[in-house]
Order: sequence, then structure tokens, then C-alpha cells
Amino acid sequence: MAIAEMSTMTVIIPSADKEKLLDALQKTGAAQLKKTREFDPALTFAEEDDGALAARRERVEKTLAFLTETLADKAKKKGISLEKDGFGVTREEFFAMGNRVAEMEEIMDASDAVAAELLSVRNEEAKTDGAIRAYSAYLPLRRCFDDYRDTRQSSVRLGILPYDKVSRAEELLAEIEGCSFEAVGQSGNGAVFVTVCHREDAARVDSALSEVGFSRCPFSGKETAEQKTKELTERKDRLKRQAEETADKLFAHASSIKDLKLYADYLSFLQEKRTAEGGFGNTAKTVVAEGWVPTEATEAVRAEIAAACPGAYAEFAPVPREDFAPTLMKNKRVTRNFEAVTNMYSPPAYGALDPNGVMAFFFSLFMGLIMADVGYGVLMIVGGFLFASRQRDGATVQRLSRVFAYGGFFAIAFGVLFDSWLGFSILRNTLGPEYNAFYLQYIDAVEAPASVAGINVPAILLWCLGLGAVQIAVSLVMKAVQHFGRRQIAEGIFGGLVWALALLGFVAWVFFLATSNPLASPFGYATGGLVLLGVVTAGVGTKGFGKVGKSFMSVYGLINYISDILSYARLYGLMLSGSQLASVFSSTLAVGMLFPKGPFGVIAGVLVIVAANLFNLAMNLLSAFIHDSRLQYVEFFGRFYESEGELFTPLGRQFEHSYFKAE
Repeated sequence: MAIAEMSTMTVIIPSADKEKLLDALQKTGAAQLKKTREFDPALTFAEEDDGALAARRERVEKTLAFLTETLADKAKKKGISLEKDGFGVTREEFFAMGNRVAEMEEIMDASDAVAAELLSVRNEEAKTDGAIRAYSAYLPLRRCFDDYRDTRQSSVRLGILPYDKVSRAEELLAEIEGCSFEAVGQSGNGAVFVTVCHREDAARVDSALSEVGFSRCPFSGKETAEQKTKELTERKDRLKRQAEETADKLFAHASSIKDLKLYADYLSFLQEKRTAEGGFGNTAKTVVAEGWVPTEATEAVRAEIAAACPGAYAEFAPVPREDFAPTLMKNKRVTRNFEAVTNMYSPPAYGALDPNGVMAFFFSLFMGLIMADVGYGVLMIVGGFLFASRQRDGATVQRLSRVFAYGGFFAIAFGVLFDSWLGFSILRNTLGPEYNAFYLQYIDAVEAPASVAGINVPAILLWCLGLGAVQIAVSLVMKAVQHFGRRQIAEGIFGGLVWALALLGFVAWVFFLATSNPLASPFGYATGGLVLLGVVTAGVGTKGFGKVGKSFMSVYGLINYISDILSYARLYGLMLSGSQLASVFSSTLAVGMLFPKGPFGVIAGVLVIVAANLFNLAMNLLSAFIHDSRLQYVEFFGRFYESEGELFTPLGRQFEHSYFKAE
């Protein structure tokens, strides 16, 4: 549980070795570059245009998107898995892409050519399908379209009329002398309608048909609609087979998806290098690069630079904690996952205290208390670790999945304590009346009594508030540790430890109030004395009237302590609501009401137990994460945490599709 010490890095190399330096720094995975300050007015900054790289990468991404979208169904049918994002590669595989640029471009050219062919076939297939639908409207006709042409003396109108307009059309056309008409048949679009009239009446017929929404037939020829539809259907089948054959040719490039994704990430690195070069200081013959390196990695970085650029000069200097540097947290494997929770709030500043080790314990403890069910805990562990195993190594979603899994262990412990097993009570039904009596008196979340100064409250609520006070006291201890690290001894003692002890004394006093005479409690005297000491010494480190102001504000701050402790009542409320719902779903509804109904009732009851508990689990997990996070961010972090840090991001280590395997 620490933030790594960082060192500034200054490297001077011949201009010709610029690319070698960037590749060497990327291989170390331990250097973050920054814009170089101007050492001399004559220095300029290189600002190379990376538009060509961006265009090339955009082309790769478009090719990848087309391949994955087009081949997804075919790959699924053949039982082949397309390469998903988040695959690991070695440094050698990554940098080998620099020698495979021509190969990748050829793959994209071939893929694009097949894609263009497939697109053309699919467009033709879509046009043919549209023509089939258009001709299908005239399938009721048994004669060819040319039989409905005008003659010297008559005008013929063939088309589609909406069903609800046929009667109106017949009324209008009946008023025209010598005009004959007929609804030949029905189609999906309406009625196929034919009119024949004298040429001099054609305008009146057109006007009448326009009024009722008549759509004139656009087709002609010696073929019937049935013949044309059959011909087009055969053409569509040929085009469909051609599209399948073309897609098969495209499927040959499925094995190249991984290489193309790695190529896209390599182009991202080249863009990152161009950006980094824009921050270099340049003279006529040399390049100056600056950045940050973890102090423990300086020798390894120096050796890598020396091997790549024999003429380089590299200088490293530790960054004092009061200065700015990017933040690199160094935590053990379990605690490292909780960095994702902290970073959602804000990474710690470089000179601050890393809270993750302590926060991880309380976060898991509170999540387990909210869930408080053995079955839910098992599902959290199995589901969390299983889901994490399928995610990209180090990704936020992977870390958060493990956070839920760790909370599952505490959920099992609290589930045993509160005797909740997917809502069933097993211990109380098997251990007999003595355990039941003990459970009701000391454990039951609703019935177990507690009295504070004559006020009756649930005992578990009191314990939740006590846990909250303990966490706040720990935050004050961490505040003291932070002061001690900066040699601010008095501030650490009186601004941190004294108030932490006062809170712990208050907790002991409250629990003593529940059982005995409060006036006889030594904890009350200790708490009062510590609070008085904290108020009097609140101005340590300030001068003049500021001492009085600090003391006054510390008295006012006592209200904040009370309100913050009361915030932990949410632990009790969420735990109680979740456990009661689980009990209602499993014991009351399934076992009590459905199981006695016979075989179908048992089946329905089992389904209710599974579905309802999964729903309850999902809702409880969401609530647990949100409210648990709030307690950490507000009540815990609020008294010591220094945020607004900038995470350490080594050059060339953040990619969209791949990541470097551990070596």
C-alpha cells in the first residue's frame, strides 16, 4: 500500500537516434514522456503531422469492422471463434509488425477487393428483391403487360388501388359514359384495377383515379407478372449463391483479424511516438527528451537506452513528494483490484497516502454486510472470478469483477451469522430452540434489542453505526500518518490521533450505555476529555486569531461526525431489505404457497426461487456497490484523502485491441 517514488528523466541523443530511443522506452514499459522545456531560446519543437498514420489506422479499423460484422454468423455456424479484443502479445510480436507493413497492406487490399465484390452482389440482390416485390403486386393478372396497352380508339389504365377506395373509384368511373373498369384481383398492396375508356375521356378517368390514390403500373413487355417474378426469383437465388461464395472467399481472411488488430495497435504506437516527438527539444544535431520513470526502474531504463542509443546521455533525479509527478500505485494482487474503485473517484496525488489497502477491507466488509447471504456470496465469488477470467488483463471491468468476488467471502460470513441461505433459515431449523432464543436475543436484524439511554433500537443497526465510527476513526489515523510522513508531528497527533481515540471512546461509551449506568462509564469521561483536548489544540500550526477560529470550527465539526456516523445506517437498511426479499421469495412464496400445490407447484416454486433470487442479487449488488462507494468517497476519504492525481501512463502501453504479456 504505497505510491512509488518517481524520478525525472532527461535524455540527450543524436537526432538520428530519435526512433531508437522511442522504441527503447516503449520496451521498458516504465517511461512517461512530457513536453520538454526550452533549455535555450534557439531550441524548437518538432511537430510532425501524423495525418497519414491516422488515415492508415482508420482504414485498418474499417476493414476490421467489415470483416468481423460480415464473418460473425459464418464463423458461429462453423464453430470458429473470431479473435476478440484483449489478447496478449509479446514485445517481439508487437515490434515485428514494423517489418510486416507491406503484408498487412496487401491483406487489406485483398480484403477490400472481396468486400467491394460482396457489396456489389448484395446491392444487386437487394435491387432484385425490390423488383420481385413490385411484380408480385400484379400476380393476379394472367395476361402479359403489353395486353394492357392503349389502342387507336381507347385508353387503358392498369395499376394498384387501395382496398378502401375501390367503391369510390367505381362510383366516379360509372359517371363517365363508355368507361369500363374491373378489380382483377387482390395483392398485398391493394386491388389490381383496370379501366378502359375512349381516348377523349382519358383525362377525366385520370382525374378520377388520382382522387382515389391510384398507382399506375410501370411495367411493360410480353411476359406475365408470374413469369417475371419466377425469372427474378431465380436471379435472386443465383445472386445469393454468389454472395455466399464471395463471403467464403472473404472468410479466408478471418485468420488475419488478429494480425490486423495488432497492426492497428502498432499504428497507434507510431501515432503516440509522433506526439511524443512533438514534445522533444531539438537543436541542429541533438534531441532532448524528458519524462518520468519509477525510481526503482531507472537503472533498467538507463541500460535499455544505452543499448539502443550508445551515444545517449541519460540523467535521473528523484521527485520530492511535494512536487508534481504522475501516480503509480504499488499494491499486492488483491488490493490492486480496488484501485479501480478509487480511480472512479480520483487517483491519489503523487505526495498523498494510498488508501487502497485499508479501503479494500472496509469496502469488502460493507459489501458482504449488505448482501449477507451464503447463496449470494457463493454466486458473487463464482460469477465474479469467472467473468474476470474472460476479460482483458488489468481492465477496469476485470478488476471490478474481482472486487465483487472478494465481497462474496464476507457475504458468506454474514450469511452464516444471520442464517440466510438464499432466503432460507437452515441453522434455526436444525440447531433447536436454544439457538433460536440466542438468535432472537442477539442476532436477529429486527428482533434483537438494544437500548441507548433508554431508547430502544435494533442491535444490528447499532453495530452498523459502530462499524461506521470505526472506519471514520481509521480515516483520522491515516490523516495522522500522512502528517507524520511530512514531519508535521503536532498536526498528526492533535488533528488525527486525538479525534480518532475520541471516536473510539464514543463507540465504547454508546455500547456501555446500552447495558449500564452512563454516568458511571469511564469511556464517557475519556471521550469528553479527548474531545476537549481536540478542540483546544485544533489551531496547532496556525498563528494569531486563526487558533480561535480553528477551535470554533472543530466544535461545529462535531455535528458532521454525528451525521457521518448516521450515514452508515444505510448498511442496515440495505441488508434488511435484501434479506427480507430473499426470505419472502424463497420461504413464503415458493415453499409456503407454491410447493403445497403439487408437482406443478414445486416446479413453479423452484423457478420463482431461481428467478426472484437472481433479480434480488442483481439489484442488491447494484445498491451495494453504489452505497458502499459513497461511504468510501464521502465518509472515509473526506478526512485525509488527497486526490486529483494523474495516473502514470508509460509510453506505448495503452492499446485498444491487445496488451503486453507479463515477462
